[in-house]
Amino acid sequence: MVTGTYAILHDRLLKIFPPERLIHDDLHTLAFGTDASFYRLIPKLVIKVENERNVIDILKEASSLRLPVTFRAAGTSLSGQAISDSILVVLGSSWTGHSISDDASTIRLQPGVIGAHANAYLAPHGKKIGPDPASINSAMIGGIAANNSSGMCCGTAQNSYKTLAGMRVIFADGTVLDTNDDASKKTFRKTHVNLISQVSQLSLRVKGNRPLAERIRNKFKMKNTTGYSLNALVDFDDPLDIIQHLMIGSEGTLGFIAEVTYHTVPELPHKASSLMLFPDIETACRAVVILKNCNVDAVELMDRASLRSVESKPGMPEYLRHLDQEAASLLVETRAVDAATLEDHIRKTTEALRPLNKLRPIEFTTVPAEFTRLWNIRKGLFPSVGAMRETGTTVIIEDVAFPVLRLAEATQDLQLLLRKHGYHDAIIFGHALDGNLHFVFHQDFNPVSEVRRYESFIADITAMVVKKYDGSLKAEHGTGRNMAPFVELEWGTEAYELMKEIKNIFDPENVLNPGVILNSDRQVHIRNLKPLPAADPIIDKCIECGFCEVHCPSKNLTITPRQRIAVYREIARLMTSHEDAQRLSLLRTSFAYEGDRTCATDGLCATSCPVGIDTGKLIKELRFRTNSPTAVNIAATLADNMGTVTAGLRAMLNLVHVIHNILGTSLMRGTSSLVRKISGNNLPLWNPCMPKGADPLVTHTYPNAARPTVVYFPTCINRVMGIARGDEAKQSLTTTVDTLLEKAGYNIVHPEGLPHLCCGMAFASKGFKTEGDRKASELESALTEASEGGTYPVLVDMSPCLYRMKETFTSRLMVYEPIQFTAEFLVGRLNFRRIPETIAIHNTCSSIKMGLDSSFLRVAELCAAHVIVPHGIECCGWAGDRGFTVPELNASALKALKSTIPPECHQGYSTSRTCEIGLSMHSGIHYQSILYLVDKCTTRKELTQNSTVSERYAHSQ
Repeated sequence: MVTGTYAILHDRLLKIFPPERLIHDDLHTLAFGTDASFYRLIPKLVIKVENERNVIDILKEASSLRLPVTFRAAGTSLSGQAISDSILVVLGSSWTGHSISDDASTIRLQPGVIGAHANAYLAPHGKKIGPDPASINSAMIGGIAANNSSGMCCGTAQNSYKTLAGMRVIFADGTVLDTNDDASKKTFRKTHVNLISQVSQLSLRVKGNRPLAERIRNKFKMKNTTGYSLNALVDFDDPLDIIQHLMIGSEGTLGFIAEVTYHTVPELPHKASSLMLFPDIETACRAVVILKNCNVDAVELMDRASLRSVESKPGMPEYLRHLDQEAASLLVETRAVDAATLEDHIRKTTEALRPLNKLRPIEFTTVPAEFTRLWNIRKGLFPSVGAMRETGTTVIIEDVAFPVLRLAEATQDLQLLLRKHGYHDAIIFGHALDGNLHFVFHQDFNPVSEVRRYESFIADITAMVVKKYDGSLKAEHGTGRNMAPFVELEWGTEAYELMKEIKNIFDPENVLNPGVILNSDRQVHIRNLKPLPAADPIIDKCIECGFCEVHCPSKNLTITPRQRIAVYREIARLMTSHEDAQRLSLLRTSFAYEGDRTCATDGLCATSCPVGIDTGKLIKELRFRTNSPTAVNIAATLADNMGTVTAGLRAMLNLVHVIHNILGTSLMRGTSSLVRKISGNNLPLWNPCMPKGADPLVTHTYPNAARPTVVYFPTCINRVMGIARGDEAKQSLTTTVDTLLEKAGYNIVHPEGLPHLCCGMAFASKGFKTEGDRKASELESALTEASEGGTYPVLVDMSPCLYRMKETFTSRLMVYEPIQFTAEFLVGRLNFRRIPETIAIHNTCSSIKMGLDSSFLRVAELCAAHVIVPHGIECCGWAGDRGFTVPELNASALKALKSTIPPECHQGYSTSRTCEIGLSMHSGIHYQSILYLVDKCTTRKELTQNSTVSERYAHSQ
């Protein structure tokens, strides 16, 4: 509950904000109290903003009450920039607008656009944005610009500062400036004469101070995000240019970035990579100096400890295990507009490095699979260290920069300091072309002695970087709370006072993210340290980086995987400590809906987690622990009587279908909503896309021994659910699959006891592990017998069920879902024709986790002239039966789907019957299984006597 001055603000804003966007309950403020750093601050009030007017209203009211405001985009900040113990303003889901200029030379982006999405928009034009942080798949443009994030390739030439073309800013007083709009600029010059004058005078003063101006220029020749972008004062004359460039790297302390326009950079199509191995770090750094003058785009340095941390991972080259203790490596990438130029780059680079000692000859590869494997070494460094840390410790990743000519010496000094302070598990890697090093180590912040060890280490590091090398304490991760006490140390008093003037010009009341970048507390970097108590082995490795959030279907409805973990850690702590029973009860009650009921348990969060954490597994485990004996008995009874259950569900769906026909859609929807409301939202909600019962199964027998055999397992969902009103196909999927397989010339075998078979997913997802595993085991036995011990391939008509089978089966059966089966067994046995239509496809969570995205697209493109993959749509949130029982989850996950479907598209396809219901509801078109499309677009291929079996099938035999 908000109290005091915050209650006054809350009441004022309640007049203009929906109450659900003014968040102050214990669970949500706790959930938003974390970012990717090792700090935690619990906000008093979290406000979700959906437009500029919201931001302006908050700033005006907060300023009048002198209440601090912190802006947050994705919260992947590593230095504590995106947390607050006051007001946290969080971007809602509407800040995703973008526009590309006619020649694709610029792109305008709202702050909620994810960096990788911006590059996806530009990809058809052969362009990308300049900044390329490692977090680009999760980080949003607002944070990328506000932190001047860079990465492996952009260096200092293509970061946000250098590629900025324009900006829309909201200042602390609520004024909006759009530097792309002449009218806006003209008005701002009139209304903010004093601010303009102060900025201009500051710039003139700095330019007139030659030693200071030269120091600023030199400091920004290397990567530097410590303090404000003082280079704006010497690089530009127009005060508006200075203002917008000061906003870059300002971390929300000078204003709110409402839009950024970037100059785009080319995305060169031809690439080659080489993992170069040297006898020691000094030789590797000498190579970096040489490579600085070659046509290379990325040079990643990795010390021996880095390589050791990944050498045993699957797919890693065997030779990594046998390197000497002092060995070091460079991962080098070069790019070009054409193959000939690329070969010239490779030749000249190899020749330039010839004089240096190397452990292996330099070899470049242009094969995507091979250079992807090499870059996986680099990408695996952070997760490998994170996975090895002890429970209760955090993983700290710091970044510094040195003059490239002194990189070898600096790296050796860094190694010595890590050893001196006992960080023997640390690894060092980094963007060597820019002299930018990252070091990663484990840190326990629980004992005071460990906090003091960290404090002593940071004191030594900052002194070494600044006093010995005049380097950057923060090269690309932003100043934040972690380096705020050391900004003056790096820059000196004169420049530091200049930064304080800048802050005062833009934010005289100090309400914008105070304490970040500039802070008089010399120990703020060791205050408010994030506790990471043991909670459950499934999630104990989480450092709350937030990379998982982009995939979560509940992110705009309740909470995200990161937040589920943060809240559950507190619940687990309170359960152990017994210190606040009332708070524990409140958190557990809220978590039942926010954390459990609205979790789709789809596992996509694990695909982008640095240490592979699947938060859905935690939720399923919690369901298992809390299921009552009565619920377990009911589940066991249902599992024992699957034939009766599926028959009953078919009959019920047919009855509902008849009632729908009688009452009509409007009356049916109203009646269903009323009944659900009366039940306290415990009864499922009917929707117009609910199908009728499936057609009866027909077992076909093909006596022709020359035909190959396929075991077809119709999943229980498709044995229950048939077509829905308005579906293009007019027969159940099971009937269509029979027709399709017969057309392809296959004998069809169904497993014995089919009506009773199930993969167990429906039980396991609700925490009934025993029942789920028993059904999976029964199915495995039946399919083993039907396939004659794995002799024949097995077609499973839903991707989620196939994924479940792969997770649980112990035998080596050849099981395939629709996309795989089509590509492996139907393409060679059927004639495909492209229909002149535009279709949409949806990759289910399971097919994404199995890496079938590109295969699905290829299959669809065999069938249709134009294939749409709606951008930004991942898990549909149907989650088994959640679409019926928690329909708001599906609605939230697919909120943007309809807007991504072009008018000419009238049909969609997927590989999960339940997902297709939700997709049909929220897209404006009907979705069905991709196998319907394959059947529609194929004819029988006349096979010779010698080509009865496809080549792939023959090989699998």
